[in-house]
Amino acid sequence: MPRGLCRRTHLNCERFVVVCTRTTNANHYRVAQQSLECYLKGTNYTFKLVDLDTDERVAKNCKHDQLFFKKHCAASVYLEDADWMLVLDADTGIVNPNHCIEEWIDDRVDLVFYERYFNWEIASGNYLVRNTPFARDFLRRWADWQYTQPSNWNGADNGVLQMHLLTTVNPGATAEIKACDAIWHKGKDYDTYMAFVTCVKVMLGAQRLWPGKVRVYRRAHGWVRDGYLTSDGWSEHDFMLHGWKAQEIGQSGWSSPFTKLFNVSECGSNFVGWNWRSEKRVPVENIRNMLAAFEKSAANTFPKMAQVLPYFAQPDVGECYPHCDSNT
Repeated sequence: MPRGLCRRTHLNCERFVVVCTRTTNANHYRVAQQSLECYLKGTNYTFKLVDLDTDERVAKNCKHDQLFFKKHCAASVYLEDADWMLVLDADTGIVNPNHCIEEWIDDRVDLVFYERYFNWEIASGNYLVRNTPFARDFLRRWADWQYTQPSNWNGADNGVLQMHLLTTVNPGATAEIKACDAIWHKGKDYDTYMAFVTCVKVMLGAQRLWPGKVRVYRRAHGWVRDGYLTSDGWSEHDFMLHGWKAQEIGQSGWSSPFTKLFNVSECGSNFVGWNWRSEKRVPVENIRNMLAAFEKSAANTFPKMAQVLPYFAQPDVGECYPHCDSNT
């Protein structure tokens, strides 16, 4: 789909808002931000950069003092201005402007997430959300987990998202939720935390779509993936890459997809303003091969402690028999 045609004609969305959050003292991730600005000049999306430290609407509605939870509360506040909204980390940039956000919207659900490639975790940093009572409530409850999250090594808002999703889409699975919660509360480092992520993945099973609620894209099939997986190489199927924390092209030896910073005033039609490094644009087969190699490496190095079957590790009958299904 060529740039300039991102008009949402098939969605009946009058307001599509792209929200990017940051804090006053944070690195502003200029490369990522300028790529986003260049892309947006060729669309009719509305963009809002929310400073979590100084934004008045956020200060009024979100009393959270932990950054990531405050971000999701802020998203719930600004969702009122949208039909659909894309929430982005500040280090997420556009590598291929020949895509529209709508390609990843699923009208059967109100929230869309994707799996992190290197560890199968459902990612919390970038997501799509529709302005509905269910979605606004989901975001607020996610944010309010700040006050009830385990005090141990818990994965912060990422860990909370795993449990929040499991309890939201399968609230009747009381034994399964209890098992994962027990593993979650035992986390003391990344490896033990990943045992909790494994538990949630097992309990959710193969299902990735819960109509009226949530969809989770499998790894590398969402609108964004980590750029380092392919050394910032990209193909026609890519849209956004995550992890661009640099202020300058070449900073700390970073071989970015671009030869120089954007001049945003040049952007807006066709591909003017996009200064790609030619060797970074490769056939999709090359990306597939790189992802396949990383997939094997990730599986081989996955923490042994996290390679657990929760049905073996946690009781699902012994503590509740004969009333284990009384709430289902």
